[in-house]
Amino acid sequence: MTYKLFFIHYSQDGEVDYKALLELKRIKNIIVLLDRNLLSSLLNLSRDGFLKDEKEIQIIAILMTWVIMNNFPASAGLALKEYASKFNDEKETQIELREFNNIFDYYSSMTWLRLAEGIIKKIPICPLPVKPFITELKYSEEDDHFLMHVAEMLHAVYLCRRDDLSVMEKMMDYLEWNYQYLLISESTLSYIAMLFTNQHGIKAPKNSRSNSFNKILKGCRNQAWDLNYLSNWSCFHYKEKEMNDIYLFATNDYLLKRIFINTYADGGVGELIQTIFSKENSKKIFDVIEANQGREKPDFGSNPKKYFYNLIDKEKQRILNLGVKE
Repeated sequence: MTYKLFFIHYSQDGEVDYKALLELKRIKNIIVLLDRNLLSSLLNLSRDGFLKDEKEIQIIAILMTWVIMNNFPASAGLALKEYASKFNDEKETQIELREFNNIFDYYSSMTWLRLAEGIIKKIPICPLPVKPFITELKYSEEDDHFLMHVAEMLHAVYLCRRDDLSVMEKMMDYLEWNYQYLLISESTLSYIAMLFTNQHGIKAPKNSRSNSFNKILKGCRNQAWDLNYLSNWSCFHYKEKEMNDIYLFATNDYLLKRIFINTYADGGVGELIQTIFSKENSKKIFDVIEANQGREKPDFGSNPKKYFYNLIDKEKQRILNLGVKE
């Protein structure tokens, strides 16, 4: 099991086309985005000099060797935002940012290579100062993408708990709801389609069957962050022709890998739908999508965050109406 680097034209299935990537490097800046799990493992490794899981050590070491030897900058911005938004802690996030930067100053590529090869089992603890990295960025601020995904996950949980509905009824309900209130996210649509059809390894947000709304919300927020990585990355992808910076996304998360591959592989979400739904049901789904192509998009108003928070409240009430306790 290894980490995966995702980029739509150069690693659709997570296996990098190195020749194409090297050609791209001549004309573009390549930046690697880390998810929270990889960042946490990297920080813990630098703090303690080792990790309990040897495979996890190797994954981090291979990634760091590859990034440094290719001179690809690594970005932990989204991973830091995930931490800050969960704990509402700007200072600790700024300390993590300082630690992250120190790692690249302190360790050589040969250290990471020897660790990856298993020649060494530990690395020196990074002793550089870890005072907060002063920045005006507010990492704890919840962005529009994240709030949108929280609302999506709450509605998904509502539908998962509706045992009276068939798989197709849930799928059609989700599509109509999404078109009514939000913009369509391809990665979320892939996840929802796989979730409702019980694809292997695809799980509902944690605690989705709990009788405590707070536990359900926590699970939805965690799942929303996974989707938030992909939707933020997609914003870069769709503008790549005009950008000098090209972003790869590195993750070791099984669900994120499955969502990415089924969203951006040849045929995209349409191919996924045709594969996991019957021909008749696929047509019904495509009919809904086609019917909404020219539809006026929802108006988020002058304060999109307020719109999303109100939508989250509506979805909360749906779940409470099922008998869940607040």
